[in-house]
Amino acid sequence: MMKSSSEKICLISRTGLVLLILLACSLSGCVKLERPTLDRKYFTLDAVRPGKEKNSIHSNKNLIVRRVKISPRYEDRDLVYKVGESGFEADYYNSFFVPPAAMITQELRVWMGDSGVFANVLGPDSMGTGELLLEGLVNSIYGDYSTAQHKAVLKMQFILLNNGNPDLPILYSRNFSHEIPVETTGPEALVQAMNKGLNDIFIELEKDLADVVHVNHFDSGDYSQEK
Repeated sequence: MMKSSSEKICLISRTGLVLLILLACSLSGCVKLERPTLDRKYFTLDAVRPGKEKNSIHSNKNLIVRRVKISPRYEDRDLVYKVGESGFEADYYNSFFVPPAAMITQELRVWMGDSGVFANVLGPDSMGTGELLLEGLVNSIYGDYSTAQHKAVLKMQFILLNNGNPDLPILYSRNFSHEIPVETTGPEALVQAMNKGLNDIFIELEKDLADVVHVNHFDSGDYSQEK
């Protein structure tokens, strides 16, 4: 069916109108083919066990490090700052390379493996079995800029469970709260302070778990002389 001359004129007019709109948009900048790159920086949480010497306590039990959980306020990758009594901000341009819970889980597993306290240390994705379970919860991890003295705040809880008992009794539980001064400005200094706090917590945690292993006779020590 052939179109009438009036329909052809209308079609041409509409086409011309669309072309004019596109041309006007391109000239005015409303159509942008390129986007500016965002200058984002990424950081990691690293816990480095001091020295290569193993702990003096050596357990004959395997340890399973469960995936560390984290408060929803800090589970995203963006660094979080406290800027007032109840005010917090997330820094989109300065972030952790991966979610902090995943990094802390990995650092904790490696640390406990390097300590030598346990026969074997298994990660949360391992198909192996272990007589002991270690759970962790990060309640807070942020930079406090609400006062003149800036600091990194880390609050964590760890629980050790006896996986050899069907009731999973708790053998150990402790809350850690560390505030580390941030010496200079910038996100690099904040993450450096966070890493120091993480190191300090892991040092104390290793000592505590070694004591639990010894008290519960999970190590290879000779207890025949004990009363």
